[in-house]
Amino acid sequence: MGIAFIDTGACPHADFVLGENRIKTFKDFVAGRKNPYDDNGHGTFVCGVCSGNGVMSKFRYSGIACKSQMHILKSLDAKGEANASRILDAMQWVYENHKKCNIKIVCMSFGSEPLGFNDPIVMGAEALWEDGVLVVAAAGNSGPEFQTIKSPGISRKIVTVGGIDDNRYDNKSYNKNFFEIADFSSRGPAFRSAKPDVVAPSVEITSCSAKGLYSQLSGTSVATPMVAGVCALILQKHPTFSPDKVKRFLLQICNPLGFGQNLEGYGLPDLSKLYI
Repeated sequence: MGIAFIDTGACPHADFVLGENRIKTFKDFVAGRKNPYDDNGHGTFVCGVCSGNGVMSKFRYSGIACKSQMHILKSLDAKGEANASRILDAMQWVYENHKKCNIKIVCMSFGSEPLGFNDPIVMGAEALWEDGVLVVAAAGNSGPEFQTIKSPGISRKIVTVGGIDDNRYDNKSYNKNFFEIADFSSRGPAFRSAKPDVVAPSVEITSCSAKGLYSQLSGTSVATPMVAGVCALILQKHPTFSPDKVKRFLLQICNPLGFGQNLEGYGLPDLSKLYI
């Protein structure tokens, strides 16, 4: 299925194009260029976390939905900044093309200061949701203060992702007793609603680099594509699910971590529950 990424673009990394070019769309709302590029690196990294196949690392750094088709919408510039109009233009493109391109999910690893209940980016995200596109957005990196969820993550409808530090120092250990909410992860509530909805690892994650093979990055923006990938796997098993049903299923397979709903939402998704 198709996943749209509204970000800084993406370079044609081998993990995206080797064997099959899975970059099916590239739209540049910043400079109008035709060929895929990423003059910041953030978008390439995000795409790798969700959709990279890991071939250049012998599959060690493969993404969650490693066979998904990628629709790259460059709306953030070389500094990782964007005005609302470019974000809305990208959302409009998804709205008009998602059925033709089989785009089921849009990943938004960015956040802006909320402008209240009539925030245009929130309204755009919710319009996509109502038209059948599941929207996954970052909570933001303004923690540890409360009431710091960014737009469009403040929306009650969409899936908002916070970040944890799993304190994993080797490749095999998994012990939630060591898990912590990342200090930078934004906290709820968001306009009296508990947020985020879920959390995922967000500290020193390894993924695709626009300037080499792989690099490391931290932030809720790297937790977000993990959850977008999980949602793709849910849709792979339940292709008729609406965005509401996918979100409900996602929350049901989460394991609570004990930090409270305005820090962790429903907790950490457990993919083993998807295949029971």
